Amino acid sequence: MSNVADIYTKGYVKFYEPNGLDLIRINDHKLLNTEERARDNGKEDIDHLLANKLNLFGQYLHNSYILPEWPDAIYNKYLVWNGVDKDNQGWHTDMFEDYDVFFLYYLDHTYKESGGAINFKWDGDCTASYQPIAGDLFMISNIRGFWHKADDTKIKRRVCSFDYSTGRTE
Repeated sequence: MSNVADIYTKGYVKFYEPNGLDLIRINDHKLLNTEERARDNGKEDIDHLLANKLNLFGQYLHNSYILPEWPDAIYNKYLVWNGVDKDNQGWHTDMFEDYDVFFLYYLDHTYKESGGAINFKWDGDCTASYQPIAGDLFMISNIRGFWHKADDTKIKRRVCSFDYSTGRTE
């Protein structure tokens, strides 16, 4: 397991959790109305079984990664989507959301030729880029000074996020 200390200096930590793929079994489910994510139109995006699986995995992440570092942290919610929204293709932080740490969990392989990379920036000009594969898990800080962006993709790129409030401010 990677050291979560990088969350404080680089704003992210990369892990690999292949067992989540067996739990979620995304190909057994159809994602509907997910391109707008938080800007939902009120229709249900996923079936109840997938919702239960995502909540279970979110609790697993909470117990395995979050609570050992932040014992009073709260698991808020999950989101799941396919593709990359235009507003996520520029450097950004989600610091105005109601959480300060989140995970991105990749359900599909991405490839350099077809896009879909995840990029991180810290200390003004330090950067790192990853071409995620299914099972890759990134813990990401929403604290000011840490930035991330996703590259556009031409292939299926299903991703889950799991959001947590840890109470940290810097």
